Amino acid sequence: MKDRNKKAAIIYSSIGTGHKTAANALCEWFSKFNVDTICVDALAYVNPIVRGIYARSYLEMVRKAPQIWGYFYESTDSPEAAIGLLGGLHELTVKLNARKLLKILMDFSPDAIVFTHFFAASAVAQEYKGKAPIFLVNTDFLSHVFHRDRDVYDGWFTASEEALLQYEADGIDIEKVYISGIPIKPCFVMPPSKRSARDRLGLSQEGSVFLVMGGGIGVGPLEDVVESLSQIREATVLTLCGNNEELREAMEERFFDSVNVKVFGFVKGMEYVYAASDAIVMKPGGLSTSEVLCMKRPFFLCGVIPGQEQRNSDYLLDRGAAKTIFEPRRAAHTLLKVLGDEGEQAKLLEASEKLARPKAGEAIVKKVLEFI
Repeated sequence: MKDRNKKAAIIYSSIGTGHKTAANALCEWFSKFNVDTICVDALAYVNPIVRGIYARSYLEMVRKAPQIWGYFYESTDSPEAAIGLLGGLHELTVKLNARKLLKILMDFSPDAIVFTHFFAASAVAQEYKGKAPIFLVNTDFLSHVFHRDRDVYDGWFTASEEALLQYEADGIDIEKVYISGIPIKPCFVMPPSKRSARDRLGLSQEGSVFLVMGGGIGVGPLEDVVESLSQIREATVLTLCGNNEELREAMEERFFDSVNVKVFGFVKGMEYVYAASDAIVMKPGGLSTSEVLCMKRPFFLCGVIPGQEQRNSDYLLDRGAAKTIFEPRRAAHTLLKVLGDEGEQAKLLEASEKLARPKAGEAIVKKVLEFI
């Protein structure tokens, strides 16, 4: 009788989009190794009212009071400050019908459990610790103490040596911490060419194409950046508003008579959108920047939110992989200055190539399989 396939449960939380994107990418990589997977949103199994409050409080804070979010993120990033919060979150997830999530896992019977967000991890560990290895995948370039709970996880996957130092400073055995990079979809190993991408998107092969992204939740000074770039002669500006419908409608209204500005909401097949572009203006989300690092395109950071985005920005800028747009209304000046300097472009692309980890998902899968 043929042995059954190994099974991995990938658990994310629908707060923003990066955790889900990473989870889906891991499922694709696991399938390449004939591992059966389920991809589960932990928030889908708690009380709907609390789920709405939990997710919306983050979104509202990030969109309307980013400084408050940054203060919360930084002030809780210490073992001492986090003890009460982590304990409270654990108790909360157990009370808020974590048994439903545990029932899903019990029916699936995983050989390994991988989290891309810490929510519900402690409740799952209470049931599965010692039965199946439990891992946490960091989806930003640096870690937060909420990710470094040694009582919950059997191993961690991080994106940088600096993150590894954070684990070491907390007294965690760094033999259990693996620098893998942030998992992105296999399509980024061999992304499409500019020509094929523009054909697919119905864009002209002539002229410049600039991509402006507000992240999965659509925040940041998109309007000013797009307005500036739209003034560049013979340039097309692709504008992505993510899941922010209010922003998308506002952008469509503002640029309805601009034939060179194309406004989109959430887009699938991002590899083609990246590939069609000559330069990218974006927020420093861990997933999106990990994708862009593989595209060999100069990219610029704008509208950085305090907290994890600020840390991602610092990491990328410190390594010379990105440039900053300090004044969104003059974004065109900054882009054209860099694009007109071949030496500057070469430095950016060389730094990006050093940080790119298109096979991070594969590295994670191979390591997980060593445990099962």
